[in-house]
Parts: sequence; structure tokens; C-alpha cells
Amino acid sequence: MASLLRSGSVSSIFSGLKRVLTTRGPRYDSLTLHSGQGQPLCPTLARLLSAQRPVENVSTTSQASQGIDRALYRIDTDIRRTGRIYLRDVEDIFSEIKTLKHASSTQSLLLLRCCGSLVPEEHPEVRNKLVQDIWNTLQELGVPLDISHYNTLLRVYLENSHKFSPTEFLAQLEKNGVEPNRVTYQRLISRYCQEGDIEGATKILEFMKEKQLPVGENIFNALITGHARANDLESAWAVLDVMHSSGLEPTTDSYAALLIAHAEAGDAEGLSRTLRECEAAELTMHDHDLLEAVYSLATHGHHVLVAQVMDKLHRQPGYAQDAMNVIYRLVNAGCHETAHQIFSTMRVPYAGEGQPQAPTAGAFFIKHLVKSGTTPMIKVVEYCQDLKEKGLNPLALEQALNSALTNGRPEEALFLMRVMKEEGCSLRPHYFWPIFLHHGKSGDAQKLYDTAKHMLSFGIPVTIETLRHYILPALAAQGLLDTNGTIGGLKEAGVPVPFTVSGIVAFLLDTQEPVEAATLLSRYRVRVRSVLRRDLADSYMKSGQTAAIVTILGQMLNHSQDSANADRDDREAQKVTDEDGENIPREEGQQDIAALFLLDVAIQCQRNKRSEKLLALLQEMEQRGIGISMEGGDAVRKRLDPSVDAAILEALDKVCSGNLTFQPLPREPQEPYSQRSARELEQRLQELQNKNLPTHVVQTALLVAYIRGKEVENAETLRKKMEAENIPLGTGVYVLLVDMYVGAGELEKALTNLEELMAREPDVKLNHYKYLRLALLMAQQGRAQDVVKLVQHHVEQESSSGEDDTVLANQARRLLEYMTEHSALQSARQVLDLLLAHKVVTPSTLLFNPFVKAHLTNDDLESALGEFESICQTHRLTPLKQELTTRCINLEDGERLQKIMDLSIQVHGELNSLYDMVFAFVECGKVHQARKLVETPGLRAFNGKLDQKCKWLRDMGKIEELANLVSVTKDIFDIDRDMMYSNLLKAYMKKNDPDKALGVWTNMQEDNYQPSDNFLIELGQFLQASGRKVPFAIPHQEAAPKSEATPKSEAIPQKEATPQPAISVSESTPLEQFRQALKKNDWTAALDLKKQVEESGGHLTITACSDLVEGLIKAGKLNEATNTVLAMVSADTHPNPRVFKFLLLTLAGTGQVEPIQALERYITDHSLKRRLNYDNLLCTAYITAGRSEEVLDDLLKTVKDVPDTKLEELAQNFPRGGILGILEKHPNHLTQVLEIAELYAARGITSPANCVWMHLFSTGQHDQANEIYQKHLKTSTSLFMFRNIMNHAEKAGDAGLLASLMKVLENHPGLSNQAKGLVYNSWIGILCNRSQFEEGQQVLDSALQTLHLSDLSTRVLTRLKEGIEEAGKKFPYTISIKESGPLRQAAASSSSSSSSDSD
Repeated sequence: MASLLRSGSVSSIFSGLKRVLTTRGPRYDSLTLHSGQGQPLCPTLARLLSAQRPVENVSTTSQASQGIDRALYRIDTDIRRTGRIYLRDVEDIFSEIKTLKHASSTQSLLLLRCCGSLVPEEHPEVRNKLVQDIWNTLQELGVPLDISHYNTLLRVYLENSHKFSPTEFLAQLEKNGVEPNRVTYQRLISRYCQEGDIEGATKILEFMKEKQLPVGENIFNALITGHARANDLESAWAVLDVMHSSGLEPTTDSYAALLIAHAEAGDAEGLSRTLRECEAAELTMHDHDLLEAVYSLATHGHHVLVAQVMDKLHRQPGYAQDAMNVIYRLVNAGCHETAHQIFSTMRVPYAGEGQPQAPTAGAFFIKHLVKSGTTPMIKVVEYCQDLKEKGLNPLALEQALNSALTNGRPEEALFLMRVMKEEGCSLRPHYFWPIFLHHGKSGDAQKLYDTAKHMLSFGIPVTIETLRHYILPALAAQGLLDTNGTIGGLKEAGVPVPFTVSGIVAFLLDTQEPVEAATLLSRYRVRVRSVLRRDLADSYMKSGQTAAIVTILGQMLNHSQDSANADRDDREAQKVTDEDGENIPREEGQQDIAALFLLDVAIQCQRNKRSEKLLALLQEMEQRGIGISMEGGDAVRKRLDPSVDAAILEALDKVCSGNLTFQPLPREPQEPYSQRSARELEQRLQELQNKNLPTHVVQTALLVAYIRGKEVENAETLRKKMEAENIPLGTGVYVLLVDMYVGAGELEKALTNLEELMAREPDVKLNHYKYLRLALLMAQQGRAQDVVKLVQHHVEQESSSGEDDTVLANQARRLLEYMTEHSALQSARQVLDLLLAHKVVTPSTLLFNPFVKAHLTNDDLESALGEFESICQTHRLTPLKQELTTRCINLEDGERLQKIMDLSIQVHGELNSLYDMVFAFVECGKVHQARKLVETPGLRAFNGKLDQKCKWLRDMGKIEELANLVSVTKDIFDIDRDMMYSNLLKAYMKKNDPDKALGVWTNMQEDNYQPSDNFLIELGQFLQASGRKVPFAIPHQEAAPKSEATPKSEAIPQKEATPQPAISVSESTPLEQFRQALKKNDWTAALDLKKQVEESGGHLTITACSDLVEGLIKAGKLNEATNTVLAMVSADTHPNPRVFKFLLLTLAGTGQVEPIQALERYITDHSLKRRLNYDNLLCTAYITAGRSEEVLDDLLKTVKDVPDTKLEELAQNFPRGGILGILEKHPNHLTQVLEIAELYAARGITSPANCVWMHLFSTGQHDQANEIYQKHLKTSTSLFMFRNIMNHAEKAGDAGLLASLMKVLENHPGLSNQAKGLVYNSWIGILCNRSQFEEGQQVLDSALQTLHLSDLSTRVLTRLKEGIEEAGKKFPYTISIKESGPLRQAAASSSSSSSSDSD
């Protein structure tokens, strides 16, 4: 082998390898154990973290120790990605070790390593102090420290330039009985060389020679540094000759040491010489070495030479992280200008036209400038403004302010706020809270007052919250809270006295000092804000100071006191004008506040069984003349136990008697007419007519209510009446009339009203959604050309801010689909061109699908492909690409298939297109062709896309296709085989096929792939549950299995798991930035990054997309969430069901029907549709939108048209819960629902009749309910539902309703005892709530005549027993604890009272 390497036959290969190694450069050192084996952390630590356990206190420390292991593992991942970590992470681990009072040898070693150059943000002094603290703690804990620990300590000392004596260090080793090794001597030599002490280094070298220890390259490189710092650069160069004579070739590190040496000396010629010599040796200087030279030039004052070195930068992959690390150090050293020069070389994304901005560009630089305190603030502001002007970071000033506040720099923060104020930025009160906390720790009251003064000077009010939670606690913590002094100090700062007093009262209530608060109010007669009502109740319950509490309550109610700072809810009595023109006095409810306060106290007294406190409070209120309204008194009585002391009821009656102060009952403000129902408006109209008052306002509101309620006849009648009275209709009413007639399908009336509107106001146009609805109705009646004219007339307007882009797109899609399906292709094209030209909708595959589909429907593949090509080239979209592809595959039309592929590559890129083609071949059963595609040279794994496809095939039950896909892709480079096999395993498990599931494990062995612990655990448990023998040892599940949401790089190793190397993802990739954006709740950035990932050919996991959707919904970005899910479902995937249902619930709650309908076409899996409760939620959306009649019309049409072959699907899709909601909110629809129920029943589906029966029964209409029961339900074999009746009874506390229900159920055939038991549980529970325990026992006795005690709830029985025994009687039954295992659950789920009726 040696002779072969010396020969020239491989010289070219060897030099090529050399070039690769030098141009790429080494990445960051991970937390590596430099043992003899030289194994890096990731495999070694993976084994250590899973196997190693502390020797002592295993039971109490293992969990915490495992947490330390996880934290260290994550730190290692950060180092591999960025080359740095944060001090707080190290401190957190150190704190955990101190708390645990234990650390393993490995943990100690890794923690020490984290205190050097891996923390570039911190000054070396800070890092030195931390490592010394850690070292001392480890010694105190008795952690075994070997030579590797001492060597790591030496390395940290060197990185931090810590001054220490090598001889003393050796002496310490000898004292502790630790034998130094070669690495120890190398690092001691480096220490001498750092100081330019060649003599000291020589002594160590001689000692190494005596011990016959090898001298490696590291020592020669250190000697270069040593000679240079001894001002002997000639000798430094001579070291290279010595290396040659010793058989060592100088490396890039050697020349880097020389480069830094000349940089420290400011020798321009030496720098040039070094770079020339390095290049002549066919070595390439790495970027991080060049940056080190720049650092040396800047810190030694040679700024003019910085550009000479920076010109040589290659900016190779990883440059950004190298640059960031050196920027941190330069800023710490006060060289901010050089740091800015380096920052300017980083590839920062600019916000070009049509591209989203990058609001975080340079944030690390700005934040560290502020944190370090080495840069004048005026320069920081300049850098911030430069970033803003260049469009790199519009939030630079805000980020600088955040850094100042976070790092305890109040003066800098105030300076930045002043600049932000001048530039028109918004300031908020909470910006000042960290400053108050900072000054509070220092105990300087004057600085607190000065900060309040600064707040006011910026135009920011000192809020009650600021006083209560920040200023006053800070003063109290230092013993400086003197009320008079505080009020005076804040008054000088500009805070009004009443406001300060209110804040102090709130603070005193928080600290349970109501007496001091009352005393303060006796001196400063200010009004207490009513928002402190609950705080007052809490203070009373904890302090018991009745007199003081009632005094404060009186001040809260006292309207005679002036309070300039009272909030809008506490304004004095004022008069407002009602919409009718009548003057209505609207007074703030004094009694209501007192009643609410009393109710708060009553609830707490009831809960804590402290009724004596309530009595004392009522008596004190009576003495002070504070009364409450009768309604308030009733509310309090409802909260009291029936057995409450009569004295309390008597005292409450006196407070409610009306003979005390503050008597007038408040008149609650009336709702605006726009918020009232049609029935309420009808009543109001009648009242005004009886009084001969003007009615035009009410009639207009009533007409609008009729229109929105789709009450066409009532609307037309009222309109004629208004026209007869010459009451004009507004523009908005005409628009609503047009929309109402469109919804009713009456096109001519809609157009007539539109013409009247246009004649009155020619410039008025319908909004986009309304004219698109009208256009669809016109198209349905065969007026395609009129559709084009209508759209052309109304399209020229700006979109309303309230219009939903998704709703518009779906309405446009429905219009285009109808037109293309009914031979109006050219008109449809004109409509779409108009909508796109005026940016009503944005181009999407949904809009273009109908044009391709129209040709496919006619089997005109050539025209479909031509349409497809035109759309691809014009809009870069690929509508129905997969359907076209599969048709060509089935026709074996290679020429057209190639054309589709070429077009797809132009739009989606080669990798995306190739995988889509593979999927199409697999789905068509062409496995051989799919395998040939996969064998494309250079094809890399697209794990995200593969995972999505596997899940889709799995969910759709296409197991054969999934198995073929797993087989076809097995040889792709870097593919996640564990993911592929796991999906196949889950598919077989879902099918309950243990043989096939076990076959996956066998296939893995054939493929020489080691199954993960999670795979073996999942398979093993499935085989056990199937009663099959497990042919392998199931690993111990000591750590939570890695979920689909866990990135590979963050997976925690488990016991017996095969160590896997950590996957390093550059922080600069859009994928990693996306994950960070999710963590920071930066949804705008997350959406932009998702787009970047997908445009670059990547795909996010389903879990990541689900997290994004959930976050968007919670942030109120419903449009963006809907668009994201639409994009997912159109790509044959979907969010996880929980998030999907969350979206549908939110859309339904806001009445957004169209987005829900847009999603329906993609939900092809009926089981998923049921899990999402889709039909009920769609119905709920219609109800919320006031469009209930549309649901009923659709159900009526469906039941008439559906063929017998689809009756099962018809029954499953009936929205039971939705229909109950319609009947509850709109009982006037009962007749129509009855008609629907009869039609369904005629086809053998009784669930609609069941819903009507429940509604009638719950509302007391028992005769009508019985007719339906006898006709449709008594002999039906379908599921009999009555849960809604139980819910109604429990809500109203109506035991009689349940008694009536039991009479029906007793004779109902086939009803299980468990179902009857549920009704008895509710019945007895209601009686127990009323403390009617004897009646409850009578019901139980009756139940046990046909049921067993085990059929009833243990909880209800226990409650009944306690009530009986508290009354001094004996409970005659023995309650046994029941199991809640699978059999019990199965029995419950099979009962007829399942919740299906209340979905």
C-alpha cells in the first residue's frame, strides 16, 4: 500500500482529493472526545447518553440526568450547524448540575468544552469566570476528573487568552495524581507561545523529547506564533524549514499562523508573501483563517490593511457562520467598523420587487452592538438606519431597543426610544417595564420617577398596570414605598394624583392591605375604578377586613367624586340619543357593580364554606347604605346553597329592598337596530306605531333583517309598504336585495333591482363576491355572454378589505367550472382574463383546472395538452398535471409524456417533476418504468415529498402502491428508509395484517437496513396485540419515541438504539429559518419561507405545515391558514386531523361557507370526512352566515335526486347536529325540516326524523313528537338518538323532561341497559344538584327494578350516597368501583345514546 501511494499512478487522484479538502475547509469542531479512537461525539455520545447512568441516587437523578444529556445533545447540534452556542444554554445546564449535585464524567467534559470560543458573544473574562466556577463545582461534587478534563480546561484557557502558569498547572496535575499526556504538553507549549516565551516552550519540547513523545504539526504551528510574538518573524518562517526537515509538510494551518503573525505586526508585505507561499504550495486559505487575520489586524490597530485580506475571501459554504462568529468578537473588542465591513460581505437577502422583505437581516449585529456596550449609540443608530434605507431590516431600531432592554441598558434604551419617536415609530408602555425592573433592583427611587417622566415625555401614559405591577412593587421591594412620598414623586414626574392613588389602591389590594387602601382613600377622595371589583373581592376573602372593603366599594360607586382619569366604562351618567329620536338616560350601574362584587364574594364563600363572611359583608353594606338591584339579588341567591343560614337571606333582602342609597335601577343600553332580530324589530315597529313616532329607521332595519334572513315574501311586502310611504331605499339595501334574489334563484328580480340601482347611482358597483354569485346564476340560466358583460362592468374596482381572497377564488372557480362544463369555454376564458387583469383573483391551478378538464371530459387529450402547455408558459402553473400524466401512461404515449415532463421541469424543477412522474408510474402499476426513472444518475432523496406521498397512499388504503414505492426507491442516495418502512408498517397495521407487517421487518434484513428502536417497539407491540410471537427483543422505551414532528437532528437516542450521526442543517437554509419562525410566532416570515422551500424543490412535513396552520388560526390569519390548507389538499395531502378540524370549526364559527366547500372536493376519504365532522360544520357555517334555508334546500334536492346505490353515503352525510342547530335557532323552519325528514324516511333513513323528534320533545311538544316516534322511530332498526334531550334537560335542570324520556325508552325495543343508565345518571344528577337526595333515591330504586347497579355512574351514585348520609340516613346499596377498560368502553360506545346526534 505504501509503495502504491508513493507511485505516480494515483498522484492525480491524491492531488484532487487534496484540493477538495482545502477548498471546502473544516467545519466547526463538535463536542468531540479526543480519545485514542478519535470518535466524534454523535455516535459516541449517542451510546453514552443512552447507556450511562449515575452510580449513586439512580432513582432520584436519572430523569434529571437524562435532561442534561438531551440539552448537551442539542448544544452539539448547534455547534455543528453554526459553530457557536449561547451562554444561557451553558448556564442552564450548569445550574441543573448544581441542583442535581451530580454529573457524569462525560457530561462534565462536554460542559467544560462549552466555555471557550464556542461562545463568541461573551467577553473572554466572562467565559473564564464561568469555566472556573464549573471546575470548582465539579471538584466539590467529587466528579472523577481525568487527563481529558484537564486538557479541555487547557484548551478553554488558550481560547480565552487566560494567563496561567504552565509549571503550576503541571504541579497541580502531579498533586492530583493525574499523568499528563502528549496533548497536555502541546497545549502548555501553546500557552508559552501565546506570550512569546520561546524559552519556556523549548523546555517543554526537551521534556517531550526525553519522554519520546511525538512532535506534531500543532506544536510547529504554535512555535510560529511564539516566534512572531517574540518579534522574530524570520524565525517564524524558519519553522517551515524545520517542518520540511522533520518530514512534515506545512498545512493551511501553518500558513494561517504566519498570516496572523504578520497581521499582528501590521506587515503588509508579509501578508502578501504568506498568501503567495500558501498558493504556491497548492493550499487554499480558508475563510475562517482569513477572518482571524482580519480580527488580528483590527484589534492591533492596523485597520488600513483589513481590505487587503478581505479581498481574498472566498465566501464558501459556511462563510456566514464564520463571519458572524468573528463579528461578535470584533464588537466585543470595540472594532465595530471592521465588524460592519465583514457584515457587508455576508450574503444578505435583499427585498427585491415582488419579494418579501427580510426583517431580521443584521439583527444579530445590531443586538450585539448594543449588548456589548463598546459602540457609541450614535453609531448603532447609523447602522440601524443604513439597514432600513437598504431595505434589509425595517425593524432594526426595534431590535436594538429589544437588546438594550433585555441586557439591562436603560440609558441606551431611552436614547433609542427618543430616536424612534423622532422617526415616527410607535412606542408602547411595556417598552418601559424592563427599565422599571432594572432600577427597582438598584433601589434608586428617583430613577423610577425619572423613567415615568420619560414615558410621559414620549406621549406614553403611565398606566395602572405599570404602577401596579412595576413601579410600586419595585419601590416596595426596597422598602421605599411611602404613599405620600410616592404620590409626590410621581406628581413631579407628571402622573396625576388620582391616577397614582388608584394604582396604589390596586397594589395594596394585591398585597392584602385593604385597611391602608381605605385610609389612603379617606385622605385622597378619588374614585376607584370598577375594573378592580374582583381584586376587591379576592382581598376581602383573604384579609376579612369588612369595614375597609366596604369603604373602598363605596368609593368605587361614588359618582359625586370627580375623576379625570376614569376609563370609558366608568364615565359619569350621560344621555345618549336612541335611534328612534327618543332621549334615553343611560346611567352607569352602581347597583350592578355592587351586585357583581357581592356575587364574586358569594361564589368564593360557597366554594370555601365561609358563609359568615358573606353575612358580615351584607350587614356592613346595609350600614353604609349600599344597595343592589333585585336582579342582582336574585343572581346572588342562585349561587347560595339551599341550606344557607336564614340570616344571610334576610340581610340580602334588606340590601335589595330599595330603601338604601344608590337606589335607581340602571337602564341597560339598547342594542343597535343592526344587531336585533327581525322579530324584535317587528315588535319595536309596533311600539313606535302605537306611539305615533317616526318609523322609517326601524322599517329600513327590518327590511335588512328580512333580506339577511332570506325571508323573501316578508321583504317584498315590507318594501311595497315603504314605497307607498315614500321611504327611500339606500344603496346598501338595493345591493342586499340583489343578493337575496340571487340566493333565491330569481334572476329576473335580481337584475331588475340591479338596473334600478344603476339608474339611481351609475357609479355604484357590486363587490366582487356578489357579482360573481350573480354571474353564476346567469350562467346556470344559459346567459354566458351576459356573464361576460356583467363581469366587465363590475370588475373595475379595488377589492374591499373585507373580501376573502379564498372565497373569491372559489366563487370564480365554481363559475368557470359551470361555464366550461356547459360549452361556454370561450366566455369562461374571457371572464378569467378579466378577473386576472384586474387582480380580483391570483392565478392558481384551481382556476385553470376547468379549462383542461373540459377537454379531458370530451376525451380530447391533444387539446387538453395544448391548454396545459399554454397555461404553463403563461402563468407557470400545471393544472391537472397528474391526471394528464396518468392518461398518457395508460395510453403508453411517450411523446406526450415527455412533453408534460419538460413543461413541468420549467415550472417545478427537475427533482419535483421526476418524483411526480415516479409517483404516477407507481399508481398506474408500471413499477418497472418507475424503477428506471429512479435510477437517474445523481438523483437525491426528496424525503419530505416522499413522506407526504407515503402518508397519502396510506390514508387512501393504497397499500400495494405504497409497497411498490418503498421497493422502487430503496436505492436512492440519502433516502430516509426508516420513514419509508414505518409508513408501510403503519399501513399493514391499519389493515390489521400481522403477516405483512412482520414481512416488512424481514425485508429490512434483506436490504441490510437496521430497524430503529421505534420501529421495533411499534411492530413488537402490534404483534403482541395480534397474539403473534415476537421474533426479536423489543427495546426498552426509556425515552419518548421520535414523533413525525421531531427533526432528525433533534432525535434523542434511546437505549439499544443504533447510533446515528447528527444531521447538520445550515441555519441559513429556508427550512431551518422556517422552524425558527414558527418558534417565534412570526407567521408572515413562516409563510414566506414555506414558499422559498417549495420553490427550491423542497417540501415541509405534514407536521410542520400543521403547526403553521394552527399558528395562523390562533393569530387570526384565517385567510392565510385556509390558503395553506387548500395548497396542501390540492397536493393530495392534508394537515393532521386535529388541526384540520380546528380550521373547519373556526371557519364555521365565522360563517365562512365557501372556504369550507372549497376544501370538500379534496376530502375524498370518507373516514377522514367523518373524523372532521365535515357535514355538521358546513351546516354550522350556513347557520352562522344566516343562510340556513340554503342547507335545507340542498338537503331537499339531494334526497330527491340521489340514486338508491348511494343511500348509505346519503345517510352518513346527513348533518344531524347541524339540523338540530337550525331548529334551535330558527324554529320557523320546522315545517321544511319535517318535509325533509319524511322524504328521508321514505327511503329508509330515519336519522332526520330522529332529530325532529328530539327537538319537539325537548321543547315540550310531546304530542307532535309522539306522532313522529310512532310513525318512524319505534320500529326502526337504525341508531336511536336522544342525547340532545339529555343535554337540554341538564342545562335547564329539568328532571321532569328526563322522566318523560324514560317512559319512551322503557318500551323502546333493543335499547341497552347502559343507554338507559345514562338517562338515569342525568336524572339523579339533576336532583342531587337541587339537594333533593330523597327523590334521587326514589329514582334509583325505580331504576334498579330493570337495571343493575353497575349500569349507573359510580360518580353519581357516590354523590347521592353522600347526600343521603349527610341527612342522617343510610344508603341501602353498596357501590363497587368499576373498571373503565376496553370492554366497558365498547359497551358504552354501542349504546343508542351515542353522541352522534350532537356532533
